[in-house]
Amino acid sequence: MSNVQVFIFALIIGVLYVVIHQFLLLIPANEDWQYNLGMLFQALSLSYIAAFLFYLVHNHYPYLRAKKKYEPVINRELNDLWEICNSLTYAIGHHSKVTAYDSFPYNFNDSVPKQFRNLPVSLKKEETKDITENKDTSVHRSYTLPLDNEFDEKNKPLVIIEMRFDKWSEAIEYVSSNISNTLNKILKLKDVVEEETILKLFDLEKSINDFRIVAKIYEESDYKTFQNGYLEQQFIKFYEGTEELRKYNKKFKAPSNTPKD
Repeated sequence: MSNVQVFIFALIIGVLYVVIHQFLLLIPANEDWQYNLGMLFQALSLSYIAAFLFYLVHNHYPYLRAKKKYEPVINRELNDLWEICNSLTYAIGHHSKVTAYDSFPYNFNDSVPKQFRNLPVSLKKEETKDITENKDTSVHRSYTLPLDNEFDEKNKPLVIIEMRFDKWSEAIEYVSSNISNTLNKILKLKDVVEEETILKLFDLEKSINDFRIVAKIYEESDYKTFQNGYLEQQFIKFYEGTEELRKYNKKFKAPSNTPKD
């Protein structure tokens, strides 16, 4: 039984007692303490009814009004963040060749570590192409094609919504900034946002920041994959937070057994 149901049940009991007590007053009490006890319970019941009405007028009604006003804004912000986080999970699945959504209910405890053990750190591509002609054994000429910035921009290995990146650290920085911005906005409206959603946003922020730090270190140190026991466990929370945000997606449908990646 939820807290709201308990409050309503207590209200019903209080109202019933006040009504019944009016009929009990018609019956003479055998002792003074019986009369006084009945009046005490009536006073407590009336106090609770008054407090409940005060709560409705000064707390619950303003809450419902604020929720109705800000709910579209909240849904839009969380939907946009879901799309960004979902794009990152898709990129991870694509480059690791391991899907985290291979079954339902999802078993992130197994699939996410597998992803990071197969996720390549370096995604660099050659920006130039050397063509060597050897028409004469004594002559070697090297021709370098000019850079095509527009082509490079469209063919970056990491795509998060409309943004394209060459490195994991760059893509993660973009995702991290969006999570932080959304969390700051949501905290200002925390009274009309589900508590579970706020907690999951904190987990999202922490896990993506851990990934950002590891990505920078691993990229500078030329690591092959992101195999890291701590990161693998922390990033499970990122997937769980992304699934929490999924319910704010305007095109949300119940999950199926079809892999998403």
